[in-house]
Amino acid sequence: MKFYNKRKLALLAALALALTAAGCSGAADGEEPGASEQPSQESPSQETPSQESPTEQTPEAEQPAEEQSEAALGVEKGASKTIDTEIEGMSEQVNVTEYTLTPYNIQFVLRTDMGEPTVEDGKVVYKTQMGDDVATISFEVKEGMTMDDAVAEAQQAYADGYEAQEPADIGTDLNGYSGKIQGFQKEDYFYGFHVFSVNDNALVIHHSYPAEAGDGMGAVMHEMLQSIR
Repeated sequence: MKFYNKRKLALLAALALALTAAGCSGAADGEEPGASEQPSQESPSQETPSQESPTEQTPEAEQPAEEQSEAALGVEKGASKTIDTEIEGMSEQVNVTEYTLTPYNIQFVLRTDMGEPTVEDGKVVYKTQMGDDVATISFEVKEGMTMDDAVAEAQQAYADGYEAQEPADIGTDLNGYSGKIQGFQKEDYFYGFHVFSVNDNALVIHHSYPAEAGDGMGAVMHEMLQSIR
């Protein structure tokens, strides 16, 4: 009986050990291989290079057009002809040459004896020798300038040491254009200017000649002024 109990106890112990082993094995078998948490292999974030939008090239602002300077004054020589004139109360025939101021198409005649014109500092200039003296007539066009402004500017040339006459108006009966005149004297020379309003521009004519040639040059100036077209 005791033997039987000892044997029974031994069987029970063996059975308990077997069950314990089976349970442990089952738990191990139920665990999937690789079930242990694997570190997540996140794909490295691909840094997309920042694609900066190309700098917008703003076209350069157009520069304002430069103020147009006055057109270069020139002169075209035309035909020569003979006209009747009056010098010191006597009628005479004299030779004159036709000229055109370009690009303004201002026409006039001038004594051929006044010589060939030159362009100096934006002016068309005529000079002739009179003994030891020189007679000079110059033409200039002031674009868009009023007659009053042109007169004020012309007067500045005679501001120092000249004896001035009073300025006077020129009627349209002379050549069809309204104008102004002013004379000056310095030592033994007569000086002066004429300004005419021609096609919204100011035509400025300066003269100088020896006082003793006043009558002859007075006729030369009158012929020229009367012929302006």
